[in-house]
Amino acid sequence: MASEMNVPLVTDRTAPPESPLLPVIAMRGLAVAQLALVGAGELTRLIAETHATIRRAPLPWKHADTASAEQAPLPYQMVMQTFLRLARQVREFVASRDHGPAGREWGLVRSALNGVAGDTLAQWDNALDHGLALCNEFGEVISADEWQQGSRRGLVLFVHGLCLSEREWQTFEHSGFVRELREDGHGVAWLRYNSGRPIHENGAALAALLATLPEGKHTRLTLVGHSMGGLVIRSASHHAAVSGHGWLARLRGAAYLGTPHQGAPLERLGHGANSLLALTPYTKPLMKIGNLRSAGIMDLRHGRVTPPDHEPYTPLPEGARHLLVAGHLGRGEKRHWLGDGLVPVRSALGQHVDLGRALGGKHVTRVEFSALGHMAMLGDARVYGALREWLREK
Repeated sequence: MASEMNVPLVTDRTAPPESPLLPVIAMRGLAVAQLALVGAGELTRLIAETHATIRRAPLPWKHADTASAEQAPLPYQMVMQTFLRLARQVREFVASRDHGPAGREWGLVRSALNGVAGDTLAQWDNALDHGLALCNEFGEVISADEWQQGSRRGLVLFVHGLCLSEREWQTFEHSGFVRELREDGHGVAWLRYNSGRPIHENGAALAALLATLPEGKHTRLTLVGHSMGGLVIRSASHHAAVSGHGWLARLRGAAYLGTPHQGAPLERLGHGANSLLALTPYTKPLMKIGNLRSAGIMDLRHGRVTPPDHEPYTPLPEGARHLLVAGHLGRGEKRHWLGDGLVPVRSALGQHVDLGRALGGKHVTRVEFSALGHMAMLGDARVYGALREWLREK
């Protein structure tokens, strides 16, 4: 009510000054609308393919292949192209405009969209694409120089997981840990990235970012990743080794909190269920609905950190120390079968019956905690206690 009392009385037909918040909301709405138009166009394509397949093959066992959308009646193609053309026009309108600072609720929605459909956002140059950037604890984008300010002992970078951002790190325990790092002379930053893109693409982008840091004792690195963030760290390390980046030699250590090194069973279950749709040409187009989940999510099926045409299992960098943290929902020593609710304990600890796929080395420490969920790791005192002890050992 107080805000209403402060509104000046309008005595003529002239509209009051436009609130600067309205353009921000409008641009965000248009960005979401563009994504919806793309989805509508692809859904029309799917319906067109199904219709064309049924027309061509009244009996599903007569033909094994699905017809293309171009073989469907003309109205389908007109509707599909209209949706996609509108999406391109909205994209071009929104691309060069500022979206303003993100509030908490909007930030949560945007991070979730990046995780679920981030590869589509990047492909369509949608303004909701997070991109990759260094941030401070307030969500403000910072430069590499700002990250290094006050760094006397090295740099620490926190890397979030799927559908998250730097925001979810900011728990009570985490803030205390960061304060200690800074008092000890470390520069601290958080990475924000589009978690729906393929993990190897985010890893290559992180490697390129770290390669811009100047060499020196004050740029020795410690990387801490949660969930998918740990895979991005491993991917960046692999890319640096292949590309000969100098920062890998300055990597003091990497910690992986609840990282699905050996894959996540829920994504494997989803992939298996979606594969059943390929049994008939009538249902095969519906596989595209299941495949709407992002490339980043699909990479979690086996914990892939390299491109599809590369060896999927890569070792941990030998020159650095590594901390692997696992949690499970069981009480006491009895493990819950699904680990922390998303990642099994053996996957988080990098263990596998095939030694060629297991993560090992003389500088690897494994820690396991009971009664600990996947997201709860970000604020659990035991986890930060393990991080402190691990850092002291270095």
